[in-house]
This record gives sequence, C-alpha cells and structure tokens, in this order.
Amino acid sequence: MTDETRHAPKDQVASTLFGRYPALPLFWLALTAADLAALYVFLGRLLYPLSPVWVYLLTYGAAFGLYVLAAGVLLPRLSRASSRSTLPLILGGAALFRLAVVFAPPRLSTDILLYVWDGRLVMHGINPYHWAPNAYPLRFLRDAVWNGMEYKAYQSIYMPISQGIFGAAYACFGSNPVGYKILYTLFDLGVIWLLMLILRRLGRPLTQVIWYAWCPLPITEVAMAGHQDIVGVFFLLAALVLAMRSPRRVGWPALALVAAALTKGFALLLLPLFARAHGRTFVAWAVAGLVYLGMPLWVFLPYFLHGMHQYLQNVHVNAGLYFWVNLGLTPLTHRWHYTITEKLSDAAILAVVLWSVRRPVLSYPDLLRRTSVVLTVTLLVIPTLFPWYLLWMVIFVPLVGTRPRYSFVLLSGLSALVYTYYIAQRAYWWTPVAEYVPFFLLLAWEAWSEKPPSRPTPAEAAPAGMQIIPGPALHLGDVPTPAAGARKKI
Repeated sequence: MTDETRHAPKDQVASTLFGRYPALPLFWLALTAADLAALYVFLGRLLYPLSPVWVYLLTYGAAFGLYVLAAGVLLPRLSRASSRSTLPLILGGAALFRLAVVFAPPRLSTDILLYVWDGRLVMHGINPYHWAPNAYPLRFLRDAVWNGMEYKAYQSIYMPISQGIFGAAYACFGSNPVGYKILYTLFDLGVIWLLMLILRRLGRPLTQVIWYAWCPLPITEVAMAGHQDIVGVFFLLAALVLAMRSPRRVGWPALALVAAALTKGFALLLLPLFARAHGRTFVAWAVAGLVYLGMPLWVFLPYFLHGMHQYLQNVHVNAGLYFWVNLGLTPLTHRWHYTITEKLSDAAILAVVLWSVRRPVLSYPDLLRRTSVVLTVTLLVIPTLFPWYLLWMVIFVPLVGTRPRYSFVLLSGLSALVYTYYIAQRAYWWTPVAEYVPFFLLLAWEAWSEKPPSRPTPAEAAPAGMQIIPGPALHLGDVPTPAAGARKKI
C-alpha cells in the first residue's frame, strides 16, 4: 500500500481498489451468496428452529446483515463489465436460498395447518366458512393436523382465492405441508420475475431485484414457514404489470387485482385507486370479478364476518402505530382506549384511501407510489402485524423513490424480534421499542430528505414509444396514437 493510499479516506481507498480490480465486487458478492446459502442450509436442517429461539434470531440477523452488505454495499460498486454476470448470480442465489429451507418442517408457525384443514374441507365439498374446526359435525376429519392447529374455535378467515389454492394443494399433496410450501415458493419466484418486468419498465437496473430476491423475510416466511400472503402479492404485481403493458385492456388488471383482494383483504383498499386510474370499465370488470370469484364468501358472509370479528378482537400481535396510540390512551380513557384506537385506525385507513384518489394518476411511477403508501399506512395502523404481512411492503423497496426504501428494509430485519415471544412464552415491553423506533426514525428521515415527486408532464406520463395527442391531461388508462415507425418497448 502506498503512502497516498494509506492516508486516503476509506471510501476513496475502496473506490481505488475496486477500480483496479473491477471483478473484485463480483467475487465478494459470490462469496456473500455462498455464506447466505450456508446459513439457510443450517436453518433448513434445524428440526425446531425456535427452540432455543436465540439460534434462529442470530441466524436471521447474520443473514440480514449479509443481505444488506450484498445489496447496499457490493452491488452499487459493480462495474458494467461484471454486471452481465450479476443478474444470473442474484437469481441463482435466490432460488438456492429458497431450496435450502423449503423442505424443512414448517416450525415457525402453525398457519400452514389451517391451510391444510381448509383444503381438506374444500375437497370434501364443505364450505370452510360454515364450520369452525372444532365443530362437532367435522369430528370425522380430525387427525394430527387438527391436533396441531390454533384458532380451532374460529370460522375460516381466509378469502376465496386462498381457499381455491388450499383445495388444489390438498388435491395434489394431501396433508403434506411441504407440498404447500413448494407451491408458495413458486409464487415467490414469480414475484421476482414480475418485479423484474416492472424494473425494466421503470428503466432501472434489473439487478435491483436483489432487494427482494435476497431478503431473508420471504425466504423464511414463505419458503420456510409456508405463509400464503405471497399469493396475494403475486396477483397485485400481476395487476401492476398488466396495467403497464396494456393500458386500454383493463379487464385483466381488474381481475388480477380482485384476485389479490380475494387472497388478502388489504388489496381491496387499492380498488378505488386503480378505478381512478382506469375509469368505469375497470370498475365494471372489478365488480363482476368480485361477485363471481367471491361467491363462496358471499353465500356464507355472516359466518365469515363472525370468524373475522373473533380474530380481530382476540389477536393483537406486533402492532405498529396501533400499539403506541393504544398505549398512550390507556391512562387517559381506561375502559375505552381499545375502541378509540380502533376508530382512529379505521379513520387513518379511510383517509389514506381518499388521499390516493384525490388527483388523477398521471404516470406509472405515481401509481406505484400511491399503492405503496396505501398499503404501508394500512399495515402500520392495524392491530396485528405479523412479519409475513410485510411482504406487501418489501416488494416496493426497489420500485418507489429515487433510492431503495431503507426503512422497509430495516423493518423486514427487525420484524424477526416478534419471535422473542418464544423465549418465555410472553411478550416483552422492549420488543416494539427495538422494532419500531428505529424504523419510524428512518422513515421520517427518508420522508424529510427525499424531494416530493413533481407533477409529470404529459410527455413523461406517456408509455414509452408513444407520442402525445394534444388535449386534456393524460390518464393512465388512455393510450395515445403510436408515433410513426416507433417501436413498442416492454
């Protein structure tokens, strides 16, 4: 090392070193992938990953640190010459990490047993909304799956698209939870593919998909634990991709968004926004899709609402703003703090939905930004925020803003602290402090430091390769006439 290099700042030394050896960041990225693969193989071989829980937390923390190193430090330093090899490495690593844990027993959660039970009812011709699992008429179906389930006294709260997938998975895999996990992992890989399509449309490097593909959250909560939220995330991204590629054909985007909403109710809040962007035809398709695809739910709606009421009243886990507001109101209102907090939560959700439709959607990035805001606010004010719910936020890390959403990345790592419950089978007061205080501080800094998006000109709002027809402001559902000789870009 020369005297100049010895006394230079660390960033300058790193830049000089990587400039002399352009393949060095790629080598370190590959080494990081190997380390991550070793960690996930270790997790996949644990018969009881939460006993003791510190083993899981340390392994998850190490994986999260390597993920941030790869996506936030090494990837930006890659040269153009080595970038051609980067995307195959990212995609290969994403598949390998999921393969390492997909065959492990689903010990992080018992939710997958509820999926198996509901799938069994579907295949027996029984509507899962009619009977709770502990109902006497269903006693002939009880077995080891039933014994391991939680929430036996609640009617199913899973939406019709989820029920259809449960039934299909049961027809293919029976009571084997690993088969369900394989199916959901395929949806997860499909999410990576859809993210790449959106990144290409935005003109961003496809390698930015690493922010989702290598994130420990989907790897542990989908491939390892087998949570079904990934199906709704897949259909939401499918709706965004279809809206991007065929602005005039709004039927398929409408049906895809309805499928997302009938997988997880969060997506229902996006229907007004998409209707604002695409007009009355979208509304007609969405209503038809809701009526037809949701028929199993509408027929037994009182039973479903009863089960949902039971769940919302009794399951309050890892809440964000809901927890802090309720905590602040407790000494002031005593008996009414939960009721007031619920009303404030409902008001916040209504307010963000109204905010999302206050102006016409003038560009595709604007649609992505509003979608992420609606989902983020909703997740932060509901009474239960399990780690896998954050999948709906993590997908927007590489898509929204001028830089990755580091606050979402941080929360995806800190959310694993919810498993500290298993240290002594109780919630600790410091867990929400350690999880949410750093997140909200970083989120506030991002909101303060990032310049608000300017109103796009009609030329910026138009699809690539199109010319603008003079007239009123361009809406997302309007497609101008292609310019002569222009090539359509996808």
